[in-house]
Amino acid sequence: MPSSYNALNPYLETDLWRWLLFESGLSRGQAKALILQNAQSAALSLFWQAGPETFARQLNLGDEALAGLRERMARWDGLRTRWDVERRGGVHALRINEPGYPPSLSRHLPTEQRPLLLFLRGETTLLELPLILPADDAPADEAGEAWVLDTLAELTEEGALALFMAQPGLHARLVKAFLDASIPFVLVIPQGLATYAPPSGLRRALDEERILLISPFQPEWKPPAKDANPLLSHAATFARALAEALLTLTPLQTSPFPQQPCFYPPAAAPIEHAEPYAGPEALFLRLVESGAPAASIQTAPSSPPNEPELEPISPESILETLTQGGRVPPALAARLRQKGKS
Repeated sequence: MPSSYNALNPYLETDLWRWLLFESGLSRGQAKALILQNAQSAALSLFWQAGPETFARQLNLGDEALAGLRERMARWDGLRTRWDVERRGGVHALRINEPGYPPSLSRHLPTEQRPLLLFLRGETTLLELPLILPADDAPADEAGEAWVLDTLAELTEEGALALFMAQPGLHARLVKAFLDASIPFVLVIPQGLATYAPPSGLRRALDEERILLISPFQPEWKPPAKDANPLLSHAATFARALAEALLTLTPLQTSPFPQQPCFYPPAAAPIEHAEPYAGPEALFLRLVESGAPAASIQTAPSSPPNEPELEPISPESILETLTQGGRVPPALAARLRQKGKS
């Protein structure tokens, strides 16, 4: 583990999260708990810079889990090289405690279901806009599809953004229409982004920075070639949670998530918990009422709401903990103390 990489690499904390979640051999629950315990202090990267042995001891795992962890640490350099290649290819990770993490996920998902890492490829600033998802809840006739397409295009002009799923059917047809019209959108990919090969139209839109691909799944994960994608329903749940509002052709009896507005064509019969679409102004008003960002707001909060409050760790406390695991390099100690003063 080259020390220069650890000292200068801005991706170290993110890579350690990814390693714990997907490569450490720990259960997903164990890994998430360890990450959340250190989410506000970036302590994982500080422990790692003090040395792999110190890092392993600070996780307070049992002997058996610790032995497996040490064995998997030997693969770190190879993983880091592969992840650097992915980043050069445009795939980046966003942590739950970083600016830009969608607040809609915090409102619509309980803590244990929120992805700690999101993987992105494309124009990441598109995540700052309120996302509107067409709910693929009924067979769409030509008139219904035309209404969804026109409404999403109208909302895009007013400062919202369409959110689609990469799947056959209504969403695939809408994606094609948006690509043909050069309209920006966000696309949920139900597999790992590192194994996803975008079709030519999506590649062109990515090159022109008009779209964003997003996935909550391990970048290397690929669905089976012949069987159904086992994570498709999880991707659909993620897409609904990511959206600020739904457009539906069939009025919904209940909203799928708390405080998430649902809209349907004005000609449909009224029904509880959904309302007919009356134009961009009414939709944005409902977004404000439900706590979603207004169309004019272009910045995301520094951390998602409703996250458990974690007490900040003082530099001296971190140094004391690190010292228990062995000698702390003077440069690291000085950097910690300087960080505490800033």
